[in-house]
Amino acid sequence: MSPKKNRSLAIGAFIAGAILLVFIALLFFSGGRFFADKKRVVMYFEGSVQGLQVGAPVKLKGVVLGEIIDISINFERDNKAVFTAVTADLVMKRINSNGANVEEDFLKDAINAGLRAQLNFQSFLTGLLYVELDFYPDSDLRLYAVQDEYQEIPTIATSFEEISRTFQELDLKGLVHNVNNLIEQVSTMVADGQVAETLSSFNRLATSLEKTSGNADREIERLSAKLDETLTELNTLIQQLNTQTPAMMESMRGSLEELNRSMQSFEQAAANIEHAFSEDAPLLHQLTRTLEDMSRSSRAFRSLSETLEQQPEALLRGRSVMAEE
Repeated sequence: MSPKKNRSLAIGAFIAGAILLVFIALLFFSGGRFFADKKRVVMYFEGSVQGLQVGAPVKLKGVVLGEIIDISINFERDNKAVFTAVTADLVMKRINSNGANVEEDFLKDAINAGLRAQLNFQSFLTGLLYVELDFYPDSDLRLYAVQDEYQEIPTIATSFEEISRTFQELDLKGLVHNVNNLIEQVSTMVADGQVAETLSSFNRLATSLEKTSGNADREIERLSAKLDETLTELNTLIQQLNTQTPAMMESMRGSLEELNRSMQSFEQAAANIEHAFSEDAPLLHQLTRTLEDMSRSSRAFRSLSETLEQQPEALLRGRSVMAEE
């Protein structure tokens, strides 16, 4: 074999080895993305995508799921809307659910649960952007449905876009006009002396408030002194009551005992009276005999009176038989 052929063979082997090494390096550094199962998705952004490049990562909670493969502009003539279509490939095997790889309908369920795409800065110094996927359950679901070939992931505006949109909605010209009118009115009030008069009124009001505050302080001090005096008298009264209460209680106890004895005596007297005037009581029987004796004596006295009236001499000679007959 000639030296020239050996040299050509060595060069060919070197080139083949270099290509093989490059292929192995690509497989190593790509993490197997070239042969992984990928899901192509599309996202539509209304704002500027300056800083987003092909090859930029697509992340979910900081984990790289794929990369951007295409960026294009879409123009809708009907409503004159311009938005950017960003196409990406996602490595679905990097997403697991319940310990297993997700199925084909995972993205649809995730979108219904609030999965949205948003632009974020890779670095503020370089200004490069990437696509961040995250869940925003309270956000609106807005789909452009420009093409049905790829799965569309809804997007939401970045914080900077929200601030910029808020400033765009502000009527800065009207605000400046109102400020100018306010300045003119203030200038007119200063020129007419209204400001000085208002300040003078405020000074008089402050002086009046100061006097009122002084009078109120004096009244409060006077009321406080009276309140202290009243509290002192009340404390003295309470102490006296605490001192006299035992003696008063003892006196009341004695009075109640006397009253109890009097009530017992009254009850005994009532019982005696009831017994004395009962039907079989000796007093009532004796009273009845006395009344009967008095009745016989009254009849005898009446008979004597009639005899003396008819025979006055009967006191000297006695009563005659004829008279008796």
